[in-house]
Amino acid sequence: ATNYWSSIGAKYSTIEDGPDSLATVIFSGPNYYDADDPVGTAYIPVAGQEAPDIRFEFRTDYVDVSVFALPAVVEEAEKSGNPAGYKLAIEEAVKSGKKLTGIVENGERITYWDDKPIGKRIWEKLSRGEDSFPLARISLSRVATFSGVLGLPQVPIGIPPVYTASSFAIALGLPFSVSKMLPNVPIDLKTGKVMAPSGSVWGWKQTNYSSSLVVKTNMVEQNISWAFAAYDTDIYPMV
Repeated sequence: ATNYWSSIGAKYSTIEDGPDSLATVIFSGPNYYDADDPVGTAYIPVAGQEAPDIRFEFRTDYVDVSVFALPAVVEEAEKSGNPAGYKLAIEEAVKSGKKLTGIVENGERITYWDDKPIGKRIWEKLSRGEDSFPLARISLSRVATFSGVLGLPQVPIGIPPVYTASSFAIALGLPFSVSKMLPNVPIDLKTGKVMAPSGSVWGWKQTNYSSSLVVKTNMVEQNISWAFAAYDTDIYPMV
């Protein structure tokens, strides 16, 4: 019987108790049928019509982000006219054990840092070994279970697109209850600016596309995950 259920795309589970066994057989599809009808006459879904069992899972990870990525630091570095030189000068001063306000060249004190209070605070942080801060990263997983008749999913494309915060729920057809739980783009409370490096946009990128098949029950579990982060617009196509 189990071989027959598997061959027609049904999902089933069995409970064995001594000489007796109880089987639960599930047919998923758009058509209604009477539960009292024989299993052999039940609706058999074809590819594309089976309704999988779906659940959504949220997870929070923390990643270390450089202190130079802080919006206030980025703003001051850009105002300096040479962001790369700004960062390098601070790092070199820390490595050589010099204060930014105490740098002397050709017998004269460098006044470059007098109007850059953020740079001086970053120097202090780096001097005590504080070079990064934790930033929460939310990921969403869609776990679908269906019969093996539909086959295993194909390998995803090499560079997946990034869905913006506004397009993600619509493009993926997320349930309203799930879309209401999606995080907002992080804003720095001090500056009111989005916490994202220049040339990047916050969005959702696919990070996992895996599946497993249990031959005995002819069941496939598909797991697709997306991570919410700031992604480089020069690398990833935005949707």
